[in-house]
Amino acid sequence: MDGLLQDKLRELGDLDLAILVSLTSGQHCIFSSGPQTTRDLRDELRLTCTETFGMQAAVVDCSSKTTVDQFSEALLVDVIDDFEDAVERRDDPVDLSWARHRSQSPGRFGSLGHALDDRRIADVVIAHHLDRTGTNVQVQTLELLRTKRIFTRTSMHMAPKAFLFVVVLSRPDARLSHHLHDMFAMSHFHAQEDGLPHLEGTLERTASPLFSTEDIKDLRSRTGQVRLTGEVAAFLHNIVVFMRMSRYVKGGVTAAATRHLRAVALALAPLHGLDYVPPSLIALAARKVYPHRLVLATAETERSLQWGSDPEAVREMLEGMKAEDVIEDVLGSVETPL
Repeated sequence: MDGLLQDKLRELGDLDLAILVSLTSGQHCIFSSGPQTTRDLRDELRLTCTETFGMQAAVVDCSSKTTVDQFSEALLVDVIDDFEDAVERRDDPVDLSWARHRSQSPGRFGSLGHALDDRRIADVVIAHHLDRTGTNVQVQTLELLRTKRIFTRTSMHMAPKAFLFVVVLSRPDARLSHHLHDMFAMSHFHAQEDGLPHLEGTLERTASPLFSTEDIKDLRSRTGQVRLTGEVAAFLHNIVVFMRMSRYVKGGVTAAATRHLRAVALALAPLHGLDYVPPSLIALAARKVYPHRLVLATAETERSLQWGSDPEAVREMLEGMKAEDVIEDVLGSVETPL
């Protein structure tokens, strides 16, 4: 299995790998690109989910006019197969015919005479420009991520066990509401030069997904068996402390971020053929977990101003600093265990 897994991993692009880490860790992810290419990124992610991983994807195009009802309806799918059964049933014409018949039927009727809505939330939801929606839609999203269910006017709808929520931001520096933003473990910026292999047709298409349901289950099982030694756990803790104390950072180093850092690091281990977490994977996880979270200090909020620092010197120090620079500065400051 290890050799076969490594062969499959070598076929993946950066977007495929980001989705795979999200699935393995059970965490959600934010994607961004140049403002002119977000729709292509959205379509590439949809094809990644369906063609590489065999998941049913629902795409939600959001704007400032999107209502809660519109948003909730867009998450639902008629097919009643769970992600765990999708691969086994995708090639069975009887099952697919039955599913289409079921989705087109008028539905069962409850005691009050209303048709029961037995649709469910898609395996993966791709929310395009979610940052442009109003407070109500983002609150609904937060509730979905916390409870894995939504309420519509007709029913309560549950998400599958292997549920993944993906956001494509309208611009790289866009942010969701504070608490919702903190629910996303990772972020990934897709540069235009990295290409879109699914859309561009440069991948060899196969009848079945590259990664089956069993592959994902196996990776999750391996993640649960990964060892984290005391020294490496202390290294992770020190990164969090140094990140929180950095003079470049105003906020964003939350308790959820620490949990996500640990979860992503553990998920990366089996993808590298390891049953333990070395310091290098902690550092790699930090580069994925913190970029979208960190709120950088400004010349007005940098903490040393309270002790008499020269505002002009502080402004020069902070000029040009990005979240990625701060992360590298912190990683370079923490002693790495041998």
